[in-house]
Amino acid sequence: MKKNDNTNYNIGGQIWVQKDGANFMGPGRIALLEYLSNGYSLSQTASMLNMEYDIALKNIKAINKISKEPLVITCNSDNYEVTEYGQNIIKIYKQLKEEHSLFLEKLNETFMLKMKT
Repeated sequence: MKKNDNTNYNIGGQIWVQKDGANFMGPGRIALLEYLSNGYSLSQTASMLNMEYDIALKNIKAINKISKEPLVITCNSDNYEVTEYGQNIIKIYKQLKEEHSLFLEKLNETFMLKMKT
């Protein structure tokens, strides 16, 4: 009987930022903000993210409600502008994601070393 090869293991995960127990930022919401900040309308953004328009709108309302100041403001019925504060949140989240990725790499290294023993 052949032993299993342990090199295919991978520890993964996503990073979410919560405030008072409510999800504030995560991969989907950051993608939503990024598309909007690149000038796409909400309907275009929702379509590109395979998200229903109503869900995208609910996400915008939720993050604005949770945040200490608006991340997104309405320009007209389908066009939204990401505020300077929102741009900063995107930047901070990306930095957190990089640190999280480095942490996962180290965790994977530790796990693989322990699997060899």
